[in-house]
Amino acid sequence: MPKVNVYVPDEMYAELRRRDLPISQIAQRAFSTELAKASNAEWIARARKRPLRRTAITTEDLMSAARDDFGS
Repeated sequence: MPKVNVYVPDEMYAELRRRDLPISQIAQRAFSTELAKASNAEWIARARKRPLRRTAITTEDLMSAARDDFGS
């Protein structure tokens, strides 16, 4: 796992240390959250570019398309 430097304001660092919070774990969760947001935004942008369907779409169809896109 690579090491990276993350800069935080002095007051924030002091508060994190005072509370004995796991800085690396918090940062990793924040990175994961932002990556998920970006993936969702990209998916929404792709979905908006798709041509409109003229027929009704079932929930099953929508779930299948989402699974195809996200691999789940």
